[in-house]
Amino acid sequence: MNFFKNIFSRNKKEENTKSTTPKIEGIYSDEYFNGRYAEDLLMKDDVLVDGSIKMIEGYFIDNNIVPAIKSPVYHPATIDQAVNDGLGFHQYCKLFDQDDQQIGLALTIAFSYYMIKEHGFKLYRDTTPEFPLRFMTLKYNNDGGVISLYPFEYSLKVLNGESSFNELLERIKANLKTIPTASEFVDSIKKNLSEDSE
Repeated sequence: MNFFKNIFSRNKKEENTKSTTPKIEGIYSDEYFNGRYAEDLLMKDDVLVDGSIKMIEGYFIDNNIVPAIKSPVYHPATIDQAVNDGLGFHQYCKLFDQDDQQIGLALTIAFSYYMIKEHGFKLYRDTTPEFPLRFMTLKYNNDGGVISLYPFEYSLKVLNGESSFNELLERIKANLKTIPTASEFVDSIKKNLSEDSE
């Protein structure tokens, strides 16, 4: 499963030194955010959502594999199982003449739908992505403090065997408890500035 190897070849040493704690990457105005991002509503009856979920369900039925978590079948642990068990989701989708982008998108939509339904994330299209694979972003907003994920890019990492959706889910759940609100962040900066001036 090295079909995405070139896309994700990076310095592993650099990757291993990264902290799993969220970092502050910037402060954005509402005007900037609204100009750059457009929300995509994923509903159960949406063709992309329905099709992605049916492909995952079909994978388990056609391969006589019992899902790790039956409900919802789009749980990250179950998606990981579809990618790794039996024939593998990639090869299964190839039997239906789907290309790599369609396969990655099916996993992206299923994972995104889970994060929206279970954890309150929102899915956005980025009109000016910093990298080509980051045209979709999942965001969780804690009163101004935001966690961002790039589900399509991450789906390709999962397909390439470099990570798993469930691993990401566990990191996210840990970080959701610690993400500061915008006012807490500002208060922290003010406190640090007053301590530095003493």
